[in-house]
Amino acid sequence: MNRRLVINGEATSISFAAEATLAALVDVLEALPERVATMVNGEIVSRDRREEWVLAEGDQVELLTFAGGG
Repeated sequence: MNRRLVINGEATSISFAAEATLAALVDVLEALPERVATMVNGEIVSRDRREEWVLAEGDQVELLTFAGGG
């Protein structure tokens, strides 16, 4: 299943093996779920809601990765 999405401002097409959920997108992008914040179409999506959040064609997704520093 393919979805055309805008991820961090860049239009892209992502292929999903199963349902196109936000959790699946985080997995496809090989991001660590506990180290990424997610937003879809301007709405913050908490980690516990990612499994149920089905992405639609054209959704605008923002993924923010937390990085340690010192």
